[in-house]
Amino acid sequence: MNKGSAGKVVSLHDRASYRPDLGELARNQLAAARRAQDLTQAEFAELLSSMLDWSVSPEALESWETTATPPGDVLVAAELMVRRAAPGLVDGEPRDALTQIVGDQFADLAGVYASRSEFQAKVSASDLFDEAKDIRIAGLSLNLLCQSYSEAKLTQLVENGTTLTALFLKPYGHFVKEREQEEGYPEGRLSALTALNMTILQERVAGRLGPEAADRVKVGVYDEPIRFNITLIDGQLCVAQPYLPQTRGVDSPTFLIRKRRLAGGLYPTFEQIFDTLWERRELNG
Repeated sequence: MNKGSAGKVVSLHDRASYRPDLGELARNQLAAARRAQDLTQAEFAELLSSMLDWSVSPEALESWETTATPPGDVLVAAELMVRRAAPGLVDGEPRDALTQIVGDQFADLAGVYASRSEFQAKVSASDLFDEAKDIRIAGLSLNLLCQSYSEAKLTQLVENGTTLTALFLKPYGHFVKEREQEEGYPEGRLSALTALNMTILQERVAGRLGPEAADRVKVGVYDEPIRFNITLIDGQLCVAQPYLPQTRGVDSPTFLIRKRRLAGGLYPTFEQIFDTLWERRELNG
């Protein structure tokens, strides 16, 4: 290089005949995305397959990194992984790229917990309810709302416009007695807790509100086999638990579900269960 050309910037616009090798750029981009996550071609192909509606083989991936031009949807998927591969946090724990992309973008199951105790250690009642405008909850005694959340805060929520719809398993009814036997409680134990929690909502919350606000608190009971505890918040978030044989509700697996932007998913299923139970309820009080 002579001194006259040192430091000179050459504009590609001045070279009309210049054509970048876009295929090579695409191959390099794909290979760089895989290396950035320290994955083998087989591992990366599996991850791509989970995001696409077709299967990617390690052999195809190898060709896209070396000779063939990778398809556009593969490049988009790889770019999403690169953007989201930096460690993220859910409940203080790192998530890998697959969990982030599949969990956040394509599924509505946002969290799975071994028990309600584990769930509440990660997601408090305040996290769930403090900003809620509509709360619908059905189950047995509804302790998540009635025992884990402050009466004063719940009263203030309703006073400020929140609608609360609560559906309890009927105290001293046939199916609560069956549940007491199944969990090994003396007869009347779960009924007494349920009756207490109903009193909290009807007297200590709604009873302290003006008539207009009190109308936003709806309480009902049902006397059917209990299968799920369901909490729906603002039509977007669901906490669901199955009732398992010989297992207390607090020890049952707990699912945190976010409603998908598109149709389908788990949220509408649990919302339909709630709506059906509410339609068949016995009005209380």
